[in-house]
Amino acid sequence: MIKWAIKLREYDISYQSRSAIKAQALAEIINEATTMEKDEGNWMLHADGSSTLAGSGVGVVLTSLEGDKLEYALCFYVKPQ
Repeated sequence: MIKWAIKLREYDISYQSRSAIKAQALAEIINEATTMEKDEGNWMLHADGSSTLAGSGVGVVLTSLEGDKLEYALCFYVKPQ
């Protein structure tokens, strides 16, 4: 450190060490930077499938906590070999 301080003085630069961060200040910084994830609950998932000679499929219904529904249907077709 002393060697660097002497070299820095040649260029009119002075070294100043950092002061220690107090534990409470560090805890406050971490607390401000940390965001808490809000648990919003789980959606309900209902699925129903069917299979016939023409193909197979599945219907999916997602229900939110507010009762909103998202419905989706998938069809699977298999080519005979």
